[in-house]
Amino acid sequence: MTPSKTSLKSILFLSSALLSSAGMAHAQTAKSVEVEEIVVTATRQAQVLSRVPLSVSAYTQETMDKKGVKSFEDVARFTPGVRFDSGDNSISIRGISSGAGSGTTGVYIDDTPIQMRSLGFSADDSLPAIFDLERVEVLRGPQGTLFGAGSQGGTVRYITPQPSLTQYSGFGRAEVSKTRYGGTSYEGGAAFGGPLIEDKIGVRFSAWQRQDAGWIDRVDNASISAANPRGIVNDKNANSGRVSVLRGALAFQPIDGLLVTPSVQYQKRTTRDNDTFFEGISDRGDGVFRKSSPEYRGSRDSFYMPALNIQYDVGAVRIVSNTSYFHRNNTTGYDGTIYNLSYYQSLYLDEVGEGAPLYPFLTSTGINQALPRYLSPAVVTNTQRNFTQEVRIQSADPEARLTWVAGVFYQRNRQSSTEELVEPAVEALFPFAFGQTLEEYFEYPMFGQDSYINQTRATETQIAAFADLTYALTDQLKVTAGARYAKAKFAFTNFADGSQNYGRTEGEGNSSEKPFTPKLGLAFQADPNNLFYATWSKGFRVGGANPPVPVDACRVSLNAFGLTGAPSSYSSDTVASWELGTKNRLFDRKLQVAASVYHIEWTGIQQGVNLPSCAIQFTDNLGNARSRGFDVQATLTPIEGLSIDAAVGYTDAEYTSTTQFAANRIIVSKGNSLGSPPWTVALGAQYDFPLFDHSGYVRADYQYTSKRDGLVPSEDPRNRGYDPENVKPDATNMVNLRAGAIIGGNANVSLFVDNLLDASPLRSRGHSDTETLLFTQSTFRPRTVGVTVTYRR
Repeated sequence: MTPSKTSLKSILFLSSALLSSAGMAHAQTAKSVEVEEIVVTATRQAQVLSRVPLSVSAYTQETMDKKGVKSFEDVARFTPGVRFDSGDNSISIRGISSGAGSGTTGVYIDDTPIQMRSLGFSADDSLPAIFDLERVEVLRGPQGTLFGAGSQGGTVRYITPQPSLTQYSGFGRAEVSKTRYGGTSYEGGAAFGGPLIEDKIGVRFSAWQRQDAGWIDRVDNASISAANPRGIVNDKNANSGRVSVLRGALAFQPIDGLLVTPSVQYQKRTTRDNDTFFEGISDRGDGVFRKSSPEYRGSRDSFYMPALNIQYDVGAVRIVSNTSYFHRNNTTGYDGTIYNLSYYQSLYLDEVGEGAPLYPFLTSTGINQALPRYLSPAVVTNTQRNFTQEVRIQSADPEARLTWVAGVFYQRNRQSSTEELVEPAVEALFPFAFGQTLEEYFEYPMFGQDSYINQTRATETQIAAFADLTYALTDQLKVTAGARYAKAKFAFTNFADGSQNYGRTEGEGNSSEKPFTPKLGLAFQADPNNLFYATWSKGFRVGGANPPVPVDACRVSLNAFGLTGAPSSYSSDTVASWELGTKNRLFDRKLQVAASVYHIEWTGIQQGVNLPSCAIQFTDNLGNARSRGFDVQATLTPIEGLSIDAAVGYTDAEYTSTTQFAANRIIVSKGNSLGSPPWTVALGAQYDFPLFDHSGYVRADYQYTSKRDGLVPSEDPRNRGYDPENVKPDATNMVNLRAGAIIGGNANVSLFVDNLLDASPLRSRGHSDTETLLFTQSTFRPRTVGVTVTYRR
């Protein structure tokens, strides 16, 4: 694929910065400089990353601070083969992602999985903050043996610092920045830990808060006119947000070899509005981002997680127990006002016919000003109450001929999803447009103030046994075998009510499965600097059951698909992955390279089927897919002071079969894209140099994501869900700069510019249905300039 002109300009800009840094570096005497190693626990045992026969990216807190990482979205930009959707916090690894059923990517805080099953709309995974972390690990490829269900594409692990029994440490970070066209952001936080009684009791505490300024303005819909086509701003920078984190941990060693660590973590994330804007009153190229809906799409997401970790070393064996409880409440939604008006205008057109005086209810700039004031918020509440217990027994000596991990896992997840369309002002709209009330029109009463409510409560239990063994056949050749056997049960109850739902419906369902997940691997350590490996592994996510679909409300769509209702349940889907990889340290260990090629086959995919006439969806096992590609990460320190890193990923992911319920009722066509852009590129360079009595540095980072190849199902005219207005997102280019000084060895003061070129590509475009003229868009946060101060000791 040929990079865009902007991409080439960005590459030339970064290249000039690298040449400039290299020129300065030549003035110094070159030394033998090794790339710094990082220790990870991707195999549940501590190993140097270059010796782990898996495709893993790992970032320490210090590395993320150098790169200006503030969220997992930033982590994804530096990680090949990974895509993050900020709209729903979904993570796609190697093209494996689905918005229906259970998650396809495992998300862990230490040893606790926190990903969410999709029971309804807006089942967004929690997004842990990037502050006071030991590291973030991204494991590519299925990790079903050690990390269980939901790790089909891979696993993301947030590893927190543990209290020390021997030494004190502290970390602090403060930042203030200004976004072009927007407001001022700021953050502040501190962490401190150390021994209360040396070798016996240690603690670590952290507290942090960040306020992100908005940059999208709200306008009064009534102020939009021919003379003022973009309206008058009545709420500037409305899409602001805030996140707060508290964490405390205590480590207690009553006897040698036994370490008991209770901890608790709390996080609260809120936003006033989301990051989309109306196409008809905005101009991305001119820095105008506006919306005119009366409804704010804010969100509230909070969780707390107490955990108890116990480690006991008995000779050559280590016993690890992790007990945790994840309690989360998440309230979000979609623009119910716009959705309802889109739905009601189709009813109105059917009622009145050609020349309907109020049609359309929605114009390209917002709500038709001829309508009475209308507001119908959509409120979606998802909750998680997850209890997890895992016990592992593993070898303690990583250099032993046989290393192994075996354990049992138990989890009981209680989850609920409630979707409501609240219509306190409906009586003004329906009599005006239809000549009768909403309840008279639909012939069913409201549920309180809800014209629609759908609530599902579910319980999922899983118990599993797993083992992973590595045996050294020779000093250089090792073979790995692993397996996981699980018993999973899922049960739910559901009720739906309201006028739009054509009255009350109730239902319940359940499913059970016994999935088996094997893994085989071969690793050849040719010499201390060169590792080659091959892996075959499987991954799965458990199945579930569907609430009943209200037939009267959804009859038009059901008829179009040739269905009489939704299937009562759906099964697990599985992936099988083949991977070849290499990890090399070259040129006196100045260059470190990790590369892999892979082929993944995904069968019986859990997919959501949307019924447009009632905006309800169900889940079914539909079709197969394959993903293939490669990823490369490299770090080079050619001379003292200069470090260059690169990450390149290529993903080719598409459906390999056509899915249809009946003739000419195709859901997905063979060859449709799974949605991943094929190319991701991240380049970075940092030059460290003496600055008076301190150390100075400059850093440049560039990220490129190509335009997506192929058609996703909604872009293909052969499919029932085809939308002719769908457009592919743009290729993206991002350039960030940072320069600073390390003072006294502990304090780091830096100036930064994020999105230096003020890029504003089209990242997404959507509307409520194919008849609606109102489109939303999203793009990058505009250029942001700021200063960061960190302190470590």
